[in-house]
Amino acid sequence: MKNKPLAILSPICLCLCAAGASAAIEPFTLGASEAVKHETNPNHSPDGGRSDWISTTEFTAALDQALGRDKLVADVAVNYNGYKQQHNLDAWGYRAGAQLDWNTIGDLSGVLGADTSRRRYIDDVTAPPVFVLVNGVLTPVVTNERNMQTDNRVFGRIALGGPSRWQIFGGGDASQRRFSASDFRSNDERQWTGNFGTRYSTSPDLTFGVQADYRHGEYPHVATFSFGGASNTMVEKFNTRSIDGTVQLRATGNSVFDASAGYTKQHTDASDSNGLPARDLHFVNGSLNWNWTPPSHFTVKLGLRRNTDADTSSTGLNTAIREANSLSGPSINNMALVDVTYAATAKISLDANASYAQRKYSGVALLDPVSGLTTFSSGTLHTTSFYLSAHYQPTRTTDLSCGAGHEQRHAGGAFSAFTYTDNTVRCLAAIKFD
Repeated sequence: MKNKPLAILSPICLCLCAAGASAAIEPFTLGASEAVKHETNPNHSPDGGRSDWISTTEFTAALDQALGRDKLVADVAVNYNGYKQQHNLDAWGYRAGAQLDWNTIGDLSGVLGADTSRRRYIDDVTAPPVFVLVNGVLTPVVTNERNMQTDNRVFGRIALGGPSRWQIFGGGDASQRRFSASDFRSNDERQWTGNFGTRYSTSPDLTFGVQADYRHGEYPHVATFSFGGASNTMVEKFNTRSIDGTVQLRATGNSVFDASAGYTKQHTDASDSNGLPARDLHFVNGSLNWNWTPPSHFTVKLGLRRNTDADTSSTGLNTAIREANSLSGPSINNMALVDVTYAATAKISLDANASYAQRKYSGVALLDPVSGLTTFSSGTLHTTSFYLSAHYQPTRTTDLSCGAGHEQRHAGGAFSAFTYTDNTVRCLAAIKFD
């Protein structure tokens, strides 16, 4: 494993030098990339963990095919993560998806699609902390085995109105998340969502809308009771209803705002701090995004969001195929991010981004280490991160980049065991043929 990253990286670098000789293969796109990174705490352990070098090799293929008035988009990738020190964590992963954009006579259009992905799970906040109830005692999960996370989703969207000023739309999807480690089965999750709304454009630069959403989710193995050789599984369910008003404004040719504000009600089967059924959550949700491209070499993106989505990473397919739809547990989350890009030349760019996430959990079952009794606690996790990188594109189809970042999570009280600090240095070489 010691020399594997460089052994894989070398032929890819040779391919980068020969990128100009690629033949046109439209409507297909083929690609390969090699990333080598060093993390001080790759497992996000509270005690600082064990630093390691990680090599990620990935091969991708994509299709973008027009079918008359319709279009078929597909994407597939396979990757391998190899660790220099922790060979037990070496793992194959994949992601794949397909989406059909269809249009009929008039202004009726829609989207049908599905996607799937598999990756090694690294402790993040896509779900509450993991505990298992054994012989009446709720015990925190400790596992050193490789844990693979698999996400599957199918979705559909339909819209009436097309490019006209007025549009009605609706959609739904079903998603599933599973973990391979038996100790993490309590975080397996299923979700069904639906939405309906309308938008109206008073001009090409100003659009208003209203949207209603419903989400039902469940943890099918949230806890396992084991008594006298017999076992029973408890299912925890939650549902969320929200309604939002939206607005999009192109203030100038270089500045675009989109914002939303609404009201959310969430019900869960979880318990409160007294072990009683938790109260329904009622809160104001919303978002604000600003994209600014001044007449210079800069691009600035700012974002604020308050909702119940726990996942802020892009672990699925590229955004052209995968839409924002995060599996989440019962928590309220406030998030902020900023991204600044500077194009030094036509081939060289610098990028800096930072984010902050505050996630408030209610009624999480925890084991008191002093009394040995199970308590139901509420807590807040604070996660901050920033990353700086430089990109060099010698040709349209190649990319070389290097960067460094820092991520840290703070938590207090009963959640203090879920803190960590992780520093990363990463370099990547990528090539594609289209």
